[in-house]
Parts: sequence; C-alpha cells; structure tokens
Amino acid sequence: MDRVFGFLLVLLTASTLSAQTPPRADGRQALEKTGLALVKPQKWSKPNEAVVVRFTAATNRGGYFVLRLPSGQERQVWVEQMVGGVPIFEPVIPDEILNPSHLKELQDQLLSYKRHVASVPSAARDIAQLTQPISEAIRQFEKGDVRVKSVWISASSYKSEEFAKAETKLRQSLSEESEKSKFELTEDSLFKKLVELSKDIPRLQARVEAVRADFQKQVQAEQQDAIIARLSDPNTSNSDALEALVQLRAIPSPNEQVGRILGQAEMASLIEKEIEKFQGAMEEHFATPGVGEEPPRLPANLAFQNQLLAEQIAKFRASSPPPAIRIPEETARAMAEVCEGFPKILPLLEQRNYVEAATLTNRLAAQAAKFSPSTQAILLALKTAATQKVDLFAKLRSEGEAEETAGNKPAAIAKYSAALEISPDAELASKIEQLQNPAQ
Repeated sequence: MDRVFGFLLVLLTASTLSAQTPPRADGRQALEKTGLALVKPQKWSKPNEAVVVRFTAATNRGGYFVLRLPSGQERQVWVEQMVGGVPIFEPVIPDEILNPSHLKELQDQLLSYKRHVASVPSAARDIAQLTQPISEAIRQFEKGDVRVKSVWISASSYKSEEFAKAETKLRQSLSEESEKSKFELTEDSLFKKLVELSKDIPRLQARVEAVRADFQKQVQAEQQDAIIARLSDPNTSNSDALEALVQLRAIPSPNEQVGRILGQAEMASLIEKEIEKFQGAMEEHFATPGVGEEPPRLPANLAFQNQLLAEQIAKFRASSPPPAIRIPEETARAMAEVCEGFPKILPLLEQRNYVEAATLTNRLAAQAAKFSPSTQAILLALKTAATQKVDLFAKLRSEGEAEETAGNKPAAIAKYSAALEISPDAELASKIEQLQNPAQ
C-alpha cells in the first residue's frame, strides 16, 4: 500500500516540479516551494512511526533529498525514509477554476493528499493545514464563485461577461455570413457556448432565444430577398412566379415589401378573373349573327363593367408591381380599345362616312379577335358593309367621270347624284353644280 501511495506522490511531485523549475542534471538546484515530508526514524521503520518535517525548499539529489528547514538549516533525508518516497509539496491552485471538471481536479488533488493520513494518522493536522488552500478553493467554487486569472468572482458575473463576448462575436459572424439559410446555428461552437453559459440563468436563456430569433429573421429576410429577386426578373415564367408567391405566402412574418407584393398578386388575380368574366359577357352579347349595317350597341352594364376594370388595371399599374406579377395586358388593352371604339361607329355611319367607319371597324375587329370571336364577327360584318358602300361610291363616281368625259352631262349628273346619296362629298357636289349651271 505504501508503494502505491509513493508512486502517486512521485507522479504528483514530478508534474509539479516540471511545472515550476526545469530539473538540473547535477541535482543542486533547490525547488523553492514549501511542504512537508513524512520521515521515518529508519528506512525499515513503519509508516505510522513517521514524523512531520516541514521545509521551505527541497533539492533532489537522487537517492536522498536535501530539505531546507524553516530555521534555515538543511537536512538530508533518504528516499527510503520518506513515506511515499518524495516530499509533499504545497498544492498548486489553478489560475482558472470555471467548471465541474476543474472542481473534480481539485477534489482529486485533495484526496491524493489525504491518503497519506491513512498511513500516518499523526500527520492529519499538518496535511489539513497544507491542503487548506485546496479546501478553500473547493468551498469557494461550491458557493457559486469561479476563479479567473487567479481572481475569484461570482459565477454569474463570469458567465455574463463570457456570454457577452461570445454573443458579440457570434452576432458579428452571423452578419457576415453570405448564405444564412445554409448556416446551421445550433451546430456553431459559439452558439453552443451561449447555450452552455445560459444554463440555469433565465435572463441569459432569454438572450439565447433572442439570438436565435434574430438569426431566423435574417434567414427569412434573405429568403424574401431571393424570392423578390425572382419576381423582379422579367424573364421569370408564370409557373415560377406562382411558385415564388406560394413561398412568400408561407413566410410567417412577412415584411412590408412582401405584404405589398402579395397584395399586388391578389389584385392581379382578381383582374384576370374580371377580364375572363368580361370576355364571357361580350361573347354572349354579340353572339347573335346577321347584324349587317346595324351599329353595335354596348350595353350599359358592360360599359360600366369595362370602366371599373379599366380603373382596377390603372391602379394595379400605378402600384409598380414586379415584372413577374402579370395580368393579360394584351387582352386588357384590346378590350379597352374595342369598348372605347364602339361609341364612335354610330356617328360615322349616321354621317355616311363609310371610309372612316371601315378603317375603324377593321382595327377594332383585329383587337376583338384577342378576346371575343363573336364581337370580331360583328365588327367584320360592319367593316364589310362599310367597305361595300365605299366601293359603290367609288364606282358611281368613276362612271360619272366617264360620262362627263364623253360629254353626256345628264348621265354624269345622275351618276354623281347617286354617289352623293351613298356618302356626302363636297368635291362631287361642286361638280354637279357646275354641270347643272355651266358658266355663261
């Protein structure tokens, strides 16, 4: 048993010596450190016969130690005379005692000293005095303090300071992270340190959750920016835009910009539905064929519906939506032009201005083809009727000119008059006047 204790002490002393003073080959340099030795009267004496010898320094000479006594005198003690084979030096109190593992080291160190008491009970008081710094350090830690750079402070103060340092460093690191959505916060060493420091301290735990929440906001903001960038790209397809909008709607706490975009998307969806409804109403109204020269009438309800739709479209455009949030612009413009053109057809027909009527109905028919086949058919029929009038007018005028050239004034006047009945023409009326009343 003594050999076991001696082996433990040799290890302890060797580590202490190497930490304090490099060993010398000649064994003449003393280790300036106090302690005690359990010295037996003779090498063969029993351990319980040993007495305590205090010293202020010790020199290892190989087979024996030279101990400097408190009086200043030196005493040689053979290794075989010492219980354990080495002196017992004063304990080393670490500069930092911060966690249970450090406490365990202190407790183990204290236990290693106390084991000598089993061999030399009479040394109990002396060993207790020697190990008093360890016992005090253990009590200090157990009452809630930690040792930092050889200074004892409250554990809560230390944790707060360390937490603040780690939190500042972590927040800076997170702000510099280029792809936050790919960053595993819970696996980060700094975040783990915050979690560890916050154990059993509610106010620090709240700050850990604040770091987590702030980071989630940053991740969400990054995701929002990426989605908005997709919607801001005019090359984004409709299917991709719809997918992006689904992702935006899934964000739990969208920012103001996202809310505005979602509102614009909702407005675009409503406008598209209204356009479809208007197309159906126009198609149904003009589905009856055979109108001929009868000018088209746009019912008051459709005119009002078109006006409301135009206001909604104007409001949507004024909100400057992202390019990928679209409405059927081409259809909307075509509908607006057709609805605006309807009121102009009747006056042209009443004025028998068939040239402009044919031009207008031709343009409107091309636009109506984009949203209503039956409306297009009506406009094409009106265009055909107006064109026929224009052709007949041109034919009669040409025949009148031929008769006039042939000197057949009555026939020329008849042709010109028939042409005027189709469509008024100041030049043609002047010719008739000249033929009827030749200059004298």
